[in-house]
Amino acid sequence: MKRVITFTIIIIFSMLFTSCEEEFVPSDVKAKQEYVVEGQLEYSSLKIPAFVILSKSTSYFSTLDSNLVENLYIDDADVFVSDGDKKVKLPYVCAKDLSFPMLFKLYGVLGNKIFNSGFCAYLDINNELKIEEGREYKLIIEHEGNTIESKTTIPENVILDSLYFKEPPGEKIDSAAMMWVKFSDKADVKNYYRYFVIENRKKIFSYNSLFDDLIIDGQTVDLPFRKPIDPRSPDFNKDIGFTYLRGDTLQFKLCALDEDHYNFRESFLFSNNQGPFTSYVRASDNIEGGIGIWGGYACQVVNIIVPEK
Repeated sequence: MKRVITFTIIIIFSMLFTSCEEEFVPSDVKAKQEYVVEGQLEYSSLKIPAFVILSKSTSYFSTLDSNLVENLYIDDADVFVSDGDKKVKLPYVCAKDLSFPMLFKLYGVLGNKIFNSGFCAYLDINNELKIEEGREYKLIIEHEGNTIESKTTIPENVILDSLYFKEPPGEKIDSAAMMWVKFSDKADVKNYYRYFVIENRKKIFSYNSLFDDLIIDGQTVDLPFRKPIDPRSPDFNKDIGFTYLRGDTLQFKLCALDEDHYNFRESFLFSNNQGPFTSYVRASDNIEGGIGIWGGYACQVVNIIVPEK
C-alpha cells in the first residue's frame, strides 16, 4: 500500500511540473531583420582579394529552403573599403564570371561554395586595396538609406621558421605523420593565431584551430599542429585521427589576427558547438548597424608533401 501511495505522489508531482513548464525562447530570435556581414582581408603570398558577403538575417523559426536563402542575399548595396590612403568601391561579382585561378584562390577562404555558379560577393577583383601589415581598414556599406560600418587591422605577420613531420605518439601507424611547426611569438604584445590546411587541393580544414600566446609569449617554440578537422565530419579518418597521411600534398597557412576578429571566431565556434543543455550564446561581432565580422589576417603559407618516411 505504501508503495502505491508513493508512486501516486510521484505521478502527481510530475504532472504539476509538466503543466507549469514554459517554452524557452531566446530574446532575439523574433527580432527584426538585421544586416549580416561576412568580410575578410588577407595579407599573404596568395594575393587573395578582399571580399564582403552581405545578407539579411531570418527568424529563428523560419523554414529554410533554397528560395528563402537566395532572397536573403543583397546585391544592390554600395560597399566601400578604405585603406587609409584611398577608398575603394567593391563591385558585385559572381563565381560564374571568375577565372579558375581566382576561384581556386578564393576556395582557400570560402570553401566549396565558391564553386557554386550562383554564388556572388562584393570583391576587390583588381586588388586596388593596399593590403599591408599594421594597417587599419574601414568598411562602409550603404543600402536603402542604412549605413553599416566596421574596422579591422592586419597584424604583423607570423615569424615561421620551419615545418616538419614526426611519427605520432602512441601505437605506430606507418601511414600517419604528425605535423610540427617552429615559429616565434612577438614579446610584450598579445598575439592571436589561426591556421588552415588544404589537403590534396580538395579539402580545407580550419576547425578548432584558434589559439593565443598566453603560454608561449615571446618565445620561439616547436609545437604539434594536428589536422584541424571536426571529428563529426564524414572526412574524419578514425584510423589516423588528427594526423596526416604520408604522401599527401598540403597547403599550410598560419595566420595572425586581431583581438576582435579572434573573439568573433572563438565565440562563433562555441555557439555552433552548444549541446541541448547549454545556454544560448550569440557570437561576438564588430559590425555597427548589423551583425557578423569584418576581419583581417596576416598569413605565412607553406606548400609541402607529407614525407613517406
